[in-house]
Amino acid sequence: MINKIPVADRKALEQGLKRLKLRYTREIIDSVNELAMEEEPGYIDFLAYLVEHEIKMRDEAQRLKNMKRAKFPQLKTLNEFDYSFQNSINQQSIRDLASLDFMHAKENVVFLGPSGVGKTHLAIGLGVVAVNAGYKVRFYTFTELVEDLYASLADSSFNKRIDTILKNHLIILDELGYVSMDETASDHIFQFIARAYEQRSLIVTSNLNFAEWGTLFANASTAAATLDRLLHHAHVFNMKGDSYRMRNRLIPTNIDQHNELPELVDQHN
Repeated sequence: MINKIPVADRKALEQGLKRLKLRYTREIIDSVNELAMEEEPGYIDFLAYLVEHEIKMRDEAQRLKNMKRAKFPQLKTLNEFDYSFQNSINQQSIRDLASLDFMHAKENVVFLGPSGVGKTHLAIGLGVVAVNAGYKVRFYTFTELVEDLYASLADSSFNKRIDTILKNHLIILDELGYVSMDETASDHIFQFIARAYEQRSLIVTSNLNFAEWGTLFANASTAAATLDRLLHHAHVFNMKGDSYRMRNRLIPTNIDQHNELPELVDQHN
């Protein structure tokens, strides 16, 4: 009887795996062969093991690529957030957001509050959860987005640029409120949020109350129209309290009865 399955040619096997772009299977040829000889799995079981390994490694590579493409200024996780210091946020509400149901429903999230209370941390933390779940995320500071859309005017690619940004499933706009906009920038932000409306989820952080947003836009009507679309399907959190960044730099106020000077705080920690 002539065998239909010939003895494998190692070089041809590697070339075939390379041609099929099965990189991760190719990387474990020797080790998985030794494992198979030791455990003697069924042929289907062995094939399933290789396929599962290839898929797992591809998913992880894509996750790392998406994490890099998100352009987070730093990686922050929700598990690192200190709810004992920032008690104006309900922990269960953040856990609910971490289920990403708001993304499935194309809803938005808005964090309001003074500088340093953890708005950006929570925004990034939710973004990291979304990337780990397989979604594409893009982080912008508000100024970066304004400049990005301005730059698209040079080659008349404004609409195309918005389309490209909205290919992400979640867009984070950080620090809205520090720079006022002229008429062109105001119109760009309105158009961006209008195009995202009920199509993509946004997370927005701002140091201003909504009543103050009129000062950011060139006119009150554009501000109102932007807020109308942003808030129609939105989870809004008003954060209060002291700054995280200052909590370890505060000089102790309790001086003992011998009137000794308090220990100086190391400003380089």
